[in-house]
Amino acid sequence: MRLATSALASVLALGLCAFEAQAPKRTNAPAAPPPPLSTVAATVRVPGDDIIAMLNARTKSQLARVDGGEVNCLIQKCQVDLAVVRTGDFTGEATGSGMHLKLPFALHAHLDFNSKYFKTGGDATAQGQTDTVTQLSLTPQWRVDSHTDGTVHLENAKLNLGPLKVSVRELWNGNQDKLSGPIFKAIDKQISKAFKLRGEVERLWKRLQQPIHVGRSPDSWLVMAPERLRVTPLNTENGMLVVSLAAEVRAHIVLGDKPAAPAAPAKLPAPEKLDKPSNTFAVTMPVTLSYVDAGKIAMQQLKKKPLSAAGMGLRFDKLQIFPSGNDLVVQTRFCFGKNWDFTHLLDSCGDVFLRGAPHFDSATGKISVTNLHYDVQSQNMMLRILRALSGDTLAKLIEPHLVFDESHEIAKLKGEIAAAIEKPQGRGLALAGHIDSFADPTVSWTNTGFVALLHATGTVTTSLNVKTAS
Repeated sequence: MRLATSALASVLALGLCAFEAQAPKRTNAPAAPPPPLSTVAATVRVPGDDIIAMLNARTKSQLARVDGGEVNCLIQKCQVDLAVVRTGDFTGEATGSGMHLKLPFALHAHLDFNSKYFKTGGDATAQGQTDTVTQLSLTPQWRVDSHTDGTVHLENAKLNLGPLKVSVRELWNGNQDKLSGPIFKAIDKQISKAFKLRGEVERLWKRLQQPIHVGRSPDSWLVMAPERLRVTPLNTENGMLVVSLAAEVRAHIVLGDKPAAPAAPAKLPAPEKLDKPSNTFAVTMPVTLSYVDAGKIAMQQLKKKPLSAAGMGLRFDKLQIFPSGNDLVVQTRFCFGKNWDFTHLLDSCGDVFLRGAPHFDSATGKISVTNLHYDVQSQNMMLRILRALSGDTLAKLIEPHLVFDESHEIAKLKGEIAAAIEKPQGRGLALAGHIDSFADPTVSWTNTGFVALLHATGTVTTSLNVKTAS
């Protein structure tokens, strides 16, 4: 690539002159695409045996008590004092969306019968067993709502009311809502306590808002940026009550100083429906190269291997890169003159603006500026002469030096993020996962530099340990 010999006289005639191209108009770099929406899953499993053990540990010997309750008694109302005491342990299993439970108990009842013709009272004891099913559901406040219903089986004991004999079984069956209700409420109260779900979910939500340190030199941080939480209905698997959570996040890597955590963390949102558990995870990782650093690298290359054309040396004093809409502007300040003029007194110097497009070679990991050409709007007389004499010689001479090898940084970041994802993060709440694959990086750019975007996909799971007994 040489300047035409016949034009040298014209060019040399312009010695000792300077030329300044008009700076082109620039606009902001294109907005970076948002990270993909991913899910971080957490599954809470509570063994049915633990629920039963908790009930046995926490339920008092007296299950229920009714003092002065009004019940249907023969042809009129009676007043009843009732005490129900457990005589054994809860037994049962997890089923459906709750528990199937049985419990033996003893009943002591005192009944007062007050009619127009006579007043009397009596006492009776009886043995029985509850056979109940507890249905569990999640409220918008992340609390587990328990609803127990079922039947109470009593032996056919008799209660003597003067000359009358009343069947305790029939009396109970005729007043199920009043007599069985206290027992069912006692069960509901203890089961609801077993699922301390809100506290665990709040810890998960806060954890997802904290940056996680995943790499050094430079420091890199995994930012989850959670947006919402979804949850499956409670169900039973292998004797355990199971509920799966999925936090929808836009995960990305930030290079440099630790990103500031939210001053006021977002409040725990109400649960939204999750059809089925999923822990698919994708993270966007940038490898950045500032325009300042890129310009320094290019200048080092230009000084290391000086350029020349048609016996004239080209000396570059400055090279800067700026974003401009969908391409880049390369501003160069260079001088040219005869190689024999070691004093450079006859050099002509000035600024020239060129435009090019960012390009990324996924095979080599190199970022470059391609299709470099003169910026038409910034041409002046000297530049028009240069272009007429040499075509795109200047652009073609500079373009090979606008290549920046980021393969080492890309490989390093891949290794760091893969290792960080594998290692559990946190104690009570542990985030751990696995990167399955890395897609070919894509190139983007911002107002401050080049960005090679790495897209990794895999799985990330959050383990939550729920203690059901204390």
